[in-house]
Amino acid sequence: MGLGQTRTNADFDFSTFPVLTTERLVLRQVQHTDAPAVLVSFGDPVVQRYNGPVLDLNGVHDMITNEMRAGYEKKESLAWGITRRDNDTVMGMIGLWGWNKHHRRVMLGYDLARVYWGNGYATEGITAVLTFAFTQMNLNRVEAYTIADNHRSVRLLERLGFTREGTRRSSSWEDDGTFHDSAIYGLLADEWQG
Repeated sequence: MGLGQTRTNADFDFSTFPVLTTERLVLRQVQHTDAPAVLVSFGDPVVQRYNGPVLDLNGVHDMITNEMRAGYEKKESLAWGITRRDNDTVMGMIGLWGWNKHHRRVMLGYDLARVYWGNGYATEGITAVLTFAFTQMNLNRVEAYTIADNHRSVRLLERLGFTREGTRRSSSWEDDGTFHDSAIYGLLADEWQG
């Protein structure tokens, strides 16, 4: 947006947590009662292979309080629990983090319990979140970082229309005892096909 241009949409005001629905899913705010279900994905070393330390139940409660709830209260982030319409159990999470209102950009993050992989839930849920980001938050850019070796995540981002913009070489020390490259992806509002 250049000088003299105005925004066409109002910014999301964080007054009410947005519940997003798709054909099969409901994306809602994560509650402390969801902690055991959240631990299924955050406690699985296969799911968390590229995401750092595995959390225990107390760690999940801390994450809900100190990251998800605090980020929402500060109007900096949104974290949705992914549930099916026919079952309110949290299968994973999708988050928009570090909202920069001036530059109209945010960072996308996501996790899904392994038992739900291969069903299109991540694609469906992230599509709803991206549509919300570009239409309700008036974002120009959504960024995502993933370990370059995380082929499932790379395929997901590319299928959603993200462009690989660069590589941070040897940026992540992983449990396999080696450094891994981080792939930097971006998606712009005028590229979004949602």
